[in-house]
Amino acid sequence: MKQFLVLALAATAGLVGCGDRSQRHGDRAEGNPKQVAVAVAQRISAPSQEEFMGTVIARNRAEIGSKIQAPVERIAVVLGSRVRQGDLLAELDKREYQARADQAQAVYDQAARDFARFEGLVKQQAVTEQEFENVRSRRSVAEAALFEAKTFLSYTRITAPFTGTVTQRQVDVGDLATPGKILFTMEEAGASRFVVTLPEAKLGHIEVGDSVTVTITSINSSVKGRVDELSPGADPVSRTFMAQIGLPSVVGLRPGQFGRLQLAAGGDETIFIPRSALVKRGQLDLVYVVNAENRAMLRLVRVGRQLPDRLEILAGLRENERVVTNGQRDLSDGDSVEAKL
Repeated sequence: MKQFLVLALAATAGLVGCGDRSQRHGDRAEGNPKQVAVAVAQRISAPSQEEFMGTVIARNRAEIGSKIQAPVERIAVVLGSRVRQGDLLAELDKREYQARADQAQAVYDQAARDFARFEGLVKQQAVTEQEFENVRSRRSVAEAALFEAKTFLSYTRITAPFTGTVTQRQVDVGDLATPGKILFTMEEAGASRFVVTLPEAKLGHIEVGDSVTVTITSINSSVKGRVDELSPGADPVSRTFMAQIGLPSVVGLRPGQFGRLQLAAGGDETIFIPRSALVKRGQLDLVYVVNAENRAMLRLVRVGRQLPDRLEILAGLRENERVVTNGQRDLSDGDSVEAKL
């Protein structure tokens, strides 16, 4: 505000001279009023927009590891490979697990033969019920051991959990895969999401299902999205909560891109004038104000928000004052005018 007052004093000093010259030519100005268009400064409430920065992510992202320990024998994909659900990513050395499966299969086959033989003997009352139950239990244990061995054998094939793209590869042939070690990172193909952290003051101002606008800077595009998920409460440390916004499939839209979420903010009532009323003199923002004597007086103003068709005036104008919107080029401070709304 101090800076504005300094500029106002400087501008007033410069405008005084203009006022003197205008008075010297007062008779000419009175006799020949200039035709100008005017508008009334209005106090209205204009909606504003708030921006919150976030990141585009894939709807589904997976870090794929191994469930067993074994050397990597073959890699079937490269960085950026597009794969379908169930496609092979890598194959581990399966000799040890194949041997365990073969052994379990042999034990089960023997237990199954014993069960079939004892089933016939128990009908002939050649064996006791207790002996038959023991054979039945051995077959069940062997069956479970075979299932376990085959399951571990299947873990030697690392497959894609969904259709998507391989975005990272952290393994080479010969590496030892161990449980917990990440081998590949995949991101699901198709539509993506926008993740943004919002201040707790916005709780209750955005709901699941709301339609919102996200501006993606890198593709110079605004995308309409839908709020899919919201944190139920704010984090007590950061005083923020997270929102996930579903985005449609857009050309050029990729995970990792930076974006801005646009949310409406309540506007305060301030004075607005048409954009055409503004007069620029160097770094000064000025308007011609038509007074009660129908003279155009040049006045310094401070501009706030700049909307497509109007300007917010923070200082320098009062409500209902008339400002010149057309014809300023031929005006001098103090000129007599004939104003038309």
